[in-house]
Amino acid sequence: MGNHKERLILEWYEQYGTELFRFVWIMLGTKEGCDDIVHDTFLKAWSAIDRFEKKSSVKTWLFAIAKHKVLDEIRRQKRRRIFLGRLAESSIPSGLDVQKIVELKEEAKELMKQIQELKPNYRIVIILSKVEECTSKEIAEILGWSEAKVRKTLSRAIQVLRKEKQLKGGDGIEESI
Repeated sequence: MGNHKERLILEWYEQYGTELFRFVWIMLGTKEGCDDIVHDTFLKAWSAIDRFEKKSSVKTWLFAIAKHKVLDEIRRQKRRRIFLGRLAESSIPSGLDVQKIVELKEEAKELMKQIQELKPNYRIVIILSKVEECTSKEIAEILGWSEAKVRKTLSRAIQVLRKEKQLKGGDGIEESI
């Protein structure tokens, strides 16, 4: 059984490791400590694999474990960090104004900063929905909530972001996220 567990964990790491890392990174606002949390997530999965009841997918189970690890870390830090990491490197398409690209990057950085300032439940729902593109059902499984609570929390989080953007003189938030 031990060998089988190790193969499963390695397979899951190959499938979901990058997504989990990105999720943890965005939740914490820094790469520092992300590897440890992802490692701890898979270690916890390895030790609890016999209790995994397959009521949810492996992905949602792993994200639920990671969510608990991240929230523990946030509680330990007792302060929120601002996400100032680099945006994904991409080539500049021809014909686009460089000034427009700079403005878009600045808007994205500002949006990520605002997301980092949200309370943890709002932040986690926004990230799972808009960054990780999880469905309401998947988010509900990850968080142990009802789908209605997920939708309501997402709606409230977007309202907070929209209000913040309006206070700073921006347009609608939906275009940004």
